Amino acid sequence: MEKAKDFITEALPYIVVGSFVAICAIFMLLGTKSENGSITLDGNNATIEESTKKWIESAEEAYNRITLESAPTDAETIRKYADGLDQKGLGGSVTLEQVKARRLPDGDNDYGLGWQCSKYTAYLATGQREYSATHPDYGPENGKNMADWLMRNFGWKQTDSPVEGAIGSGGFDTLYGHTAEFLYWVDENNKIAMVSDANWTPLTVATHSMNVSGWVWVVPGDYVPDPTPEPDPEPAPTPLAPDTGIIKGKEQ
Repeated sequence: MEKAKDFITEALPYIVVGSFVAICAIFMLLGTKSENGSITLDGNNATIEESTKKWIESAEEAYNRITLESAPTDAETIRKYADGLDQKGLGGSVTLEQVKARRLPDGDNDYGLGWQCSKYTAYLATGQREYSATHPDYGPENGKNMADWLMRNFGWKQTDSPVEGAIGSGGFDTLYGHTAEFLYWVDENNKIAMVSDANWTPLTVATHSMNVSGWVWVVPGDYVPDPTPEPDPEPAPTPLAPDTGIIKGKEQ
């Protein structure tokens, strides 16, 4: 019995290959070429089940995603909105306080859908979570374009000195760049900042320090910085008593 099992195990690859070759040979000898180029026994066009089509499409999408050939672009997002596939309503005006209030804790993964960096900052800025049904963790743009996207579509404006809640874009010399929410400066030279972003740990939100030299920062269009406090006025000097030439209790 053991010998038979060993024989079948060793011969199984050959049996599978041989069966496949035999089936192909039968179709070649007995089959008839149909109008769409497929070979069937009755000469009719071969049909693919709808479930099989969906499986093929999902496999192609997965392959494209793995090979980074389907990274989101603004043109793709606009086209999807025009087709009505992913339209959820672009957010309206927002205050900086609302942006800060949307910050998510480390470890959030949007109920398993995941956070790619631009999806997270777009959510902070607009309150909208979904931008692509195909890739639910994707945002509307590549990270390096998010500041520009907010200025073009929502009237945000650039700021020379970021404040808590500002959205920044960096990595302009890379393929996709990165985007994050500014929290506070870490060093006195204003190069290293504590930020809240996604993709640092895949499919989660993380808060950490990052070198943001050369980043572009934007804030809501109606944001007005707090006025610089006026310096306290110098107290008026106490007037000196007039010199009468008389020492108290004595006469000169």
